[in-house]
This record gives sequence, structure tokens and C-alpha cells, in this order.
Amino acid sequence: MNETLTRAANFEPSTFDAKENSVECVFSTGAEITRNDFEGSYLERLDMSVEAVDLTQLQGGPVLDNHDRFSGVRAILGLVEKASVDGTRGIARLRFSKRPDVVEIANDVKTGIIRNVSVGYKVQQWTTSKRADGMRIKTATKWQPFEISFTPLGADPGVTVRSKENSTMNPQEQIRQMATAVGVIATFAEGLITRNATVEEARAAILEEAVRMSPTIINRAPANVTRETSTEDMTRAAADAFYHRINTTHVVPELGRQFVGNRMADFARVMLRARNMDTFGSDAEVVTRSLNATSDFSNLLSNVTNKSLQAQYGQAPSGMKVVCRRGTVNDFKPKNILRRGEMPTLEKVNEKGEFKRGSTVESKEAYSIATYGKVFGMTRQMLINDDLGTFSDIASGWGMAAVEFENQLLAQLLTTGSGLGPTLANDTKRMFHTDHGNIQTVAGTIGSTTLSEARLSMRNQKGLNGTIAINATPKYLLVPAKLETVAEQYLSAIYPTAATDVNPFSGKLQLVVDPRLDTYSTTRWYVFADPAILPVIEYSYLSGFEGLFVETRNGFDTGGVEIKARLDFGAGGIDFRGAFTNVGV
Repeated sequence: MNETLTRAANFEPSTFDAKENSVECVFSTGAEITRNDFEGSYLERLDMSVEAVDLTQLQGGPVLDNHDRFSGVRAILGLVEKASVDGTRGIARLRFSKRPDVVEIANDVKTGIIRNVSVGYKVQQWTTSKRADGMRIKTATKWQPFEISFTPLGADPGVTVRSKENSTMNPQEQIRQMATAVGVIATFAEGLITRNATVEEARAAILEEAVRMSPTIINRAPANVTRETSTEDMTRAAADAFYHRINTTHVVPELGRQFVGNRMADFARVMLRARNMDTFGSDAEVVTRSLNATSDFSNLLSNVTNKSLQAQYGQAPSGMKVVCRRGTVNDFKPKNILRRGEMPTLEKVNEKGEFKRGSTVESKEAYSIATYGKVFGMTRQMLINDDLGTFSDIASGWGMAAVEFENQLLAQLLTTGSGLGPTLANDTKRMFHTDHGNIQTVAGTIGSTTLSEARLSMRNQKGLNGTIAINATPKYLLVPAKLETVAEQYLSAIYPTAATDVNPFSGKLQLVVDPRLDTYSTTRWYVFADPAILPVIEYSYLSGFEGLFVETRNGFDTGGVEIKARLDFGAGGIDFRGAFTNVGV
């Protein structure tokens, strides 16, 4: 367990040094306090030996206002100049900042008005034993204090009024009095009493609730009070901070900076507190409680996953997608490709001013999209262990896999029918067919002769009406990985010594390499026109869900969060006039 714990103490104002603007305090004596976990109540002790306490973070660490880790530098009142333990107690010297807003607090410390401190610490190692009556005792044998805070309530809830009545006040009344003192609503205190919270646990919870309820004042004229941030806004902000751990170049917006460096359990506590729910217990308890009671983890991981997916999805090699046109559809019904034929040739208007009528032809091609996906579970153990690295690797892998899947589907479509492409509805012939004039007359490797035939064939293609040449311009040379070097050598710029050595295609064709084509043939190559002008294959996504998306829910089988990656995708052949193929040798 590595959760943040706190203990309250107090100090004598007589140790205040006005010259150094500092004061000494005993931040812990290791005394027993009662806490609760899922197994019930237990006594917590701190081993105060030099070997047990790691002071490296406390030396030079912050002095805070009431353990406030969310207000940035404004919550820092000073620093811990030095700290030590002697086997029975921990002693620290605290030096105050000279900021104007801290001077008043330092004066209250000097005069004894503020005299309570609390230490924040984390435990790396526990030993467990039992008393004769069966009460569990958990002793922190390796622990690390990292900050000291000034707090309104000390270790003894009756310290401010030393009356006989207060000294005998029962725990329930002490909790109610603490809530009233800091302005926390009575129902919150009653909830703590119902859950059998100890006085120490209630003190921490009441102070946290008091901080949460306090409005933030923007110190400008006129003064404004900011609205309470919604849990949805907090989840999105936390997602930015957690994604920053995966990709440190990601800029975290201001609202998300409070979550930078947080663990999953820290996020769970913040969200539980925002929903007025119990934040007591270990990391495991808090994470489990959040999973069982809220969808905050589900929403957080959905946001983080989408950021990771889209980053990888956008950076992955495009392959076949370069030579295909992208589109969208509104549903899963067949998408009809309404490609009108070229307008008839214009004719001279006769002396009577009569215009002759012409007609156009529409394409009959159609295709549908389908849903593809996979479910991955981020287990409760991964959340408790804060295993964001494994989660990031899986999410990034999904992004790459989605691009691979799309290109593989397009490659299969192009090479179907023994490499002649899909059957087109207009004439029930394969995309590449001698009747279409887009297949070689003589098989050959990439060169001037074979590329010239491809270019001439595309230039002479007729429109859907079968009469007008559309003058298709080659733009891409698509090859399997086996032909990449040959294609690069031919398309590269050279300096010929004779006119016959000139490469007419240098700088005119863009090379696209797709290793998925090697599965069918390592010699066949293709030439394509610009798909934005004359497409032959089109792929589409469902409108509003372009690309890979995720859905999340709290998992029953995994005990954590189930993450479903979904891709609504489809493709089809829509024309033959913008492409040419040669089987190669």
C-alpha cells in the first residue's frame, strides 16, 4: 500500500524564531491511532527509529495549508529546513515564506492562535500483529514523511476548550463539533458516524470536505467566485494529466494540472470526494469502492484510450489508403455510388435558338460498412498497481492494428479475383479487364515502355457514356515491398548523357509501397490516378465515428474496467478508369 496518510500533532509557539521566521514542531510520536479497512478496525503505529523513517523527501519539503495538494504554489506556506527522529519522536524546523498572504499566518503561529500541525506520509512496509483481545496492530516499519501542514484541528479535538465536558465528550459528539467548527453540513458528519469512523478519520474527512466546499476567489476587481467544477470536467482534465504520463509532449490544460503526477488511487479519492462519498482506506479499498459505486474510472480510461489510439492511428503508415478515396455513410445500408457520366458534347444552337437535349448515365456500384472490434479488460489489479504503461502499450497497439486491418481489407479487395480486383456492377466484369483497357498487353517490370503503356491507356479511358476521353492523369505507382528498390531506382532523378537516357517519369509519379500485396504477388504493380479526381476504390466510416473509437464500462468478469475498441468500416470498388495494372515478370 502506498497511499497518502496524515497524522495530527501540535507545537509550542515559544519556539518561534522571529529573526529566522521559523518554528519547531514535533511532527509525530508514532502513537497508536485507530483506522479502518475492509477487514475492520485496526491500530496503526509508526516505528520512530532512524532505520524506519526515510526523511529524504521531508528535508526541504513543503509546509502546506491543511494538506492542500490541489491549489498549486498558493498552498505552500514555507519549507521544512531540517528534520530528525530520535527513536521516540520526529522533530522538524519549519521556515515561513515572506509572501504577504503568509505573514498573517506566521503571526498567528507566533501568538499561539495556530498551533496544530499534521504530517503527510506514505508507508512502504507494514508488519501485522494482534493484541490479546484480537485487535489487529499494523506497524509501519518503513515509511516516508513528505510534507507538514498547519491545520485548524489538532490531535486532541478538545484542545481548544479544556473543559471537563469536552474531556469526556464521546466520539460522536466530537465529530459533530468538528463539523460545526469548520462549517461542514451536519449530514456529512452523521454519515461519518454511521460508518463508525474514528475521530482521527473523521477529522481528516471533515477537513477535506471543508476545503472542497470553499469557493475559489479570483483576486481581480471585481471579485468573482468560480463555479464548482463538474465531475465530467474533472474526468476530462484528469485524462489529460494521465495521458501526459504516456506522452510527455502532451500539454495539460490548467484544470488538469492538479492531477499531474497522481496515481489511479489519487484520482479515485478526488472523484469520490467530489461525489460526497467515503475516501477512507487503502489504495485497493478506494479503487474498488470507486469501481463499484461510480463510472469515473470507466470515463477516465475512455478519454485516455482515445487520446492514445488517435495518436498512433494518425501516425501509422497509410499504405493502400493513399490510392483510395475516403468517404462516410450515415448507416449500415449499402452505399450507392452516384457517379454521373460525363455531360454530352455541346452542339451548335440552330438559327431558331433551339437547344438539343442530352442525357447522362449513373453508376450502379454499391458497398456496405460493418462493425469490427475487440474487448480488453484493465483489471482491478492493474488499476491498484497504477499500471498505466501496460495499458498505454495495449492502446497504442490497437491504433496500429486498426490501420493494419483497414489496409489489409483494401489490399484484399484490390487483389481479389486472381489479382484482377472486385467485380463491378455496371458491366459485371472485374476491375482490371482487357475490355476496360486497364491491363497490360505484355507483362513486364517497371520501366519506360510499361509505364508509357499504363499512362496512354489511362489517358484514353472513356467516360461512363463511352464516348468522351477523360484524360486520366497517373499520380501514384503502387508496388509490393519486393519491387520497392526497383521502383525507387527508376523514379529517381538522374542526369542523362543522351536524350534517349531521359526518364520521363522522374518526379511525376509518387511511390506507394504496401507489403500486404506481396501475399498475392511480388511482381504485380499498379498505377493510380488521384483518388480525389478519379477514384477506383472507396472506403468509408460511419458518420460521426470516423476512425477507431472506444467504449468503456465497469467490468464484471475482470473486476476492473472493460474497454471495447470499435471500428465501423467498409470499402468497395466503384470504377476502373483511374487505375492500370501489370502482372510483372
